[in-house]
Amino acid sequence: MKIISSAALLTVVLFFITETQAQVPSAIIDPAERGYTLQPEQRAYALTQRQLYPSVIFSADEKGLKLDLGDSTLYGRLHYGPAYFDYVNSDYYEARFRSRSDIKKGKGLLEINSYFKKESLSNVNHWTTSGTFGFRLELMRIRDGAPVTLGVFDGRVDFRKTASGYATPLSIVEGPIVGCIQSDHPEWMLIGFDTDRMSTGMIELEEIGVYPDLSVSLHHEITIGNLQPAHRYRYRAVAIVGTDSVITPWMSFKTAPVKGKGTVVFAYSGDGRATTGGGENEYIGVNRTTITQIAKQAFRRGTDFFLFGGDMIGGYTSSAEDFTLMLKAFKTTFSGYMNSVPVYCAVGNHEAHYFGYADARGKKVNIDKYPYDSLSSEAIIAREFIQPSTGPDAYPGMPTYKRNVYGFQYGPVKSIVLNTDYWNTSANAISTFGGSPEGYMLPNQVEWFERELKAAEADPTVKYIVLLAHEPFFPNGGHASDAMWHFGDNTVRSYRAVNGTMTPFDYGVIDMRDRLWEVISRSKKVAAVLGSDEHNYHRSLITNTTPVGVPELDDLNHDGILNDGRFSPDAKFTHPTWFMVCGGAGAPYYTQEPTPWSGAVKKFTAQNNYFIFTANEKKIGLEVFNANGQLLDAVPDLLEVRKK
Repeated sequence: MKIISSAALLTVVLFFITETQAQVPSAIIDPAERGYTLQPEQRAYALTQRQLYPSVIFSADEKGLKLDLGDSTLYGRLHYGPAYFDYVNSDYYEARFRSRSDIKKGKGLLEINSYFKKESLSNVNHWTTSGTFGFRLELMRIRDGAPVTLGVFDGRVDFRKTASGYATPLSIVEGPIVGCIQSDHPEWMLIGFDTDRMSTGMIELEEIGVYPDLSVSLHHEITIGNLQPAHRYRYRAVAIVGTDSVITPWMSFKTAPVKGKGTVVFAYSGDGRATTGGGENEYIGVNRTTITQIAKQAFRRGTDFFLFGGDMIGGYTSSAEDFTLMLKAFKTTFSGYMNSVPVYCAVGNHEAHYFGYADARGKKVNIDKYPYDSLSSEAIIAREFIQPSTGPDAYPGMPTYKRNVYGFQYGPVKSIVLNTDYWNTSANAISTFGGSPEGYMLPNQVEWFERELKAAEADPTVKYIVLLAHEPFFPNGGHASDAMWHFGDNTVRSYRAVNGTMTPFDYGVIDMRDRLWEVISRSKKVAAVLGSDEHNYHRSLITNTTPVGVPELDDLNHDGILNDGRFSPDAKFTHPTWFMVCGGAGAPYYTQEPTPWSGAVKKFTAQNNYFIFTANEKKIGLEVFNANGQLLDAVPDLLEVRKK
């Protein structure tokens, strides 16, 4: 049997995807039929994911590993050091750079000899014949006689000492990442990792045994079963190809308690996309500086999981390579946390991967990329993140909800994660080609959510419900023009092609918001509704006396827009409910703006921030911290407002 290399396999996959792009999904109209021209993909980053694979860019050398990026226009520096720095004395693994060398014409040397000299002060992990380096490529390109900064790119490379020098064997380039740790099934969970060449893999649990993945792949996602609830296990990942293998240090994870039991501590933040400032503030579409601060603090506070509210990356790209590279950069930034604790993410508007079109006048249109089962933003996120697959079925001709709409229980807390940026199309083109605006949920997702909420309300093991949607129900600082408000424009809605004709869905974005909030407010267990999107923190108490704008009461001239000078409260909002936005993981800050419900805002700050929830059988409380660990706000009992 002929063995296909990883490079050849990727070429086959990309060819298949290109060949199938002509099959336009049934729910949209092809912009090419309306005089639009498909624009070429635009890449923002100098490297591809494959150019961070050790098997592609490193080769054996008597002094270490030779670097060749295959691009003679690249210059800069190669920084490197132990990937799992001093892991014997640490429970949070990260690289620490100790050495550096120049990159000239795309080439350099990762020099290893000095780590094995008798007097070496660098060999902190006590390597004898092999080890793992973390490396950073700090790159620039000379353009018109002047240097142009291209940013930094991080990776990992394993090495082995040989009789003639050093070689690079198989390397684990991402992970291991733990996922799906939940009380719905405390007896099993998932661990995933990626390698730089086709391999088999396994997870070894200390004193338990081995869980193999015998499939030959670049990606391994392994089910770990027969576990005890609320128990900590030590594990390590192993990858194998032929006689070659690589093993990570021992790491650990804790399984979830049985439903309804235990004290649960979990974190929440959102909007970690890149900002200005250079360096790690703009690390491949991610604000690595702020996310790293928040992730380490959440880890040290003993959190059982982390909810992330979307806008993980800069996104908005027509390049699958860039989109995937950015998502991997987000996971790299969170890697020390995700080795041991799961991160559950919502989809934000910046998680956008699209086809870009333009007409003869230069008018531009973006639509969710297809084929939907392989190239949509929803499909790529499902591949890249280990999350539950409990969401609704998609309508025919639309993207998947798999791993981007879901619910899960941990102890007494039920979390429900929604996708309010599903099947996104440029706002000015939705009624022409099909798609959804920001903040809109299609009926199948709304109905699924209502079933999930009803089931949680009836389940005696669920004591508290936390809801998460990226787009704010009640924006207060930066997104009143969209989210679930659109400056009161209830004509905003999704459209789909039905027998080739554009057809709107029956309700507008404010109708949908009110339907959702009426159901939420009737529940006695909803502790908080979480949003992101706005790069600040605000906490609002929404009641049946809060002016929110009601279409049937406030659209006085019947044009579908609530701008006639009156914003009524909704009498169907049964219980007072906390709505809180945490968009403080590093995106550019927003200040407060006036809205009809500004009087409901109890706290507002533009500080970077994250939440810590603590829930037990008696209550669920909230603390809000800035990125420096300063306490900004606290609510000792989130359900207290519903008891009055």
